[in-house]
Amino acid sequence: MEVSSELVIPEKDARDMVRLLAEVASAEGGHEEKKRILMDGLCKLVSADYWIWGLVSDYDPDKSPIHTSIITGGFKEEQVPKLILALDNRELEDAMRPLGRELKEKGVQVTRLREEYDSDDVFRHERVHRLWKEADIGAPLVCYRPVANNCLSGIGIYRRFDRPDFSRREARIAHIILTEVSWLHEQGWPWESALQVPQLPHRCQMALNLLLEGLSRKQIADQMDISIHTANEYVKHIYGFYEVHSHAELLNRFRKGNSERP
Repeated sequence: MEVSSELVIPEKDARDMVRLLAEVASAEGGHEEKKRILMDGLCKLVSADYWIWGLVSDYDPDKSPIHTSIITGGFKEEQVPKLILALDNRELEDAMRPLGRELKEKGVQVTRLREEYDSDDVFRHERVHRLWKEADIGAPLVCYRPVANNCLSGIGIYRRFDRPDFSRREARIAHIILTEVSWLHEQGWPWESALQVPQLPHRCQMALNLLLEGLSRKQIADQMDISIHTANEYVKHIYGFYEVHSHAELLNRFRKGNSERP
């Protein structure tokens, strides 16, 4: 279900929410800067430690989600690669398929607590549990909103692993705030580059995410538990696919798009 409208937000929370939205609207800078202000402020309101905001390309609830153009906040440098590996988990994907089908059918923003998208408690299964514990990241409060080109604006809000799950009050606050910034969900994505990602093989998609987080080829090999030779082949394939010649060019492509193409 959607976050229930019957939960009344206390007056102080309402004032804090309005203040945050006003700060975002009046802030200088581009879309990424405004997203960071919004998410850092939201994390304070719901007592969260980390956040991630990305575009889910070519969304199909019966296939593995493809996350691109990711921006994050609050994580230590070594946590994000571990988060990417934890998210790339078939058990969790299967657990979230009912949510994905509902989202596809309704076509509206949904916000979910862990017990609402993980009714079988997959997050506590041994292998899944271990991956998230190693990253020191707890189960997220998630928000998805359909945007253009059959894509989703996807947001995860997290606490450290040993902290309690989010409450319904906190989910309600997040849902309302993220509903009020439709323009931030829709704009600022490098659409052309992101929409090409589904054409990459699955393992190259994961390597691409790690490259966009700034990891070297050796770090990618370590994180993906592959040889440096295989990591080099993945990177070579990605560079050729996007017609770039360096890590810096690839990062620029996903941050600013390709100005040489219409």
